[in-house]
Amino acid sequence: MSRLHDMGGRFGDGPIPIPRKKNNEIDNHEPTFKYDWHAKAWAITLAAGALGEWNLDISRHYRECLPPKDYMNYSYYEKWLAALTNLLVDKNLVSLEELKKVIDLVEKKGLNFDANKSEKLDKRTWLAKDVQKTLGWGGPSIREINVSPIYKINEKVVAVKYSPNEDVNGGHTRLPSYVMGREGIIYSYNGSHVFPDKNAHAKGENPLPLYTVEFKASELWGVSAEDNNDSIYLDLWEPYLRSKKT
Repeated sequence: MSRLHDMGGRFGDGPIPIPRKKNNEIDNHEPTFKYDWHAKAWAITLAAGALGEWNLDISRHYRECLPPKDYMNYSYYEKWLAALTNLLVDKNLVSLEELKKVIDLVEKKGLNFDANKSEKLDKRTWLAKDVQKTLGWGGPSIREINVSPIYKINEKVVAVKYSPNEDVNGGHTRLPSYVMGREGIIYSYNGSHVFPDKNAHAKGENPLPLYTVEFKASELWGVSAEDNNDSIYLDLWEPYLRSKKT
């Protein structure tokens, strides 16, 4: 299995080491959170998202917009925290001066002090007792719209060869670069879902048909494919695709 860079799905970082048992079953004992601060980073990001100042696609785009050097060197949750910090500052929810003040306090007093014990909670604050209930609601992206899908099951398609974001040069898209220009087959139609290419730039949800497309490993990886009979299934929006006949 090849390693895919998660910013745009770039290919070429070498194989992913997958531990296996003697019967070739995957031996996965990875904890949900490797370090305690990973769980805190996840919780803080969700809690901040509950403020309603941005959507999921905007938060993803902010991670993509980190300086390349930082993006390549930060761990997964370091990216989350860096992007969240930029969002909080850009949305005027936290100032750089406030951040510097907290950092100074942490350096002087350690991580276990309560910097906000005298602060009045914002009415949007996500309380611990509400977390499980709120997460249970989820955030479905499917929308009911009067649009018929262009493509049919088993139809041959080709992913576009360029970033399909028509509004923003270098803007957010969920089309991985490793699949651009590759041929696949429509495996299923999944209804109309929020279109991230627009939603990430606050241009509205613009729901569009979403398909699951099957690609052969040999089509994507060529001689690097472990097994030419393997298939990769990707959920792709309609603007990402063209009919194989055209």
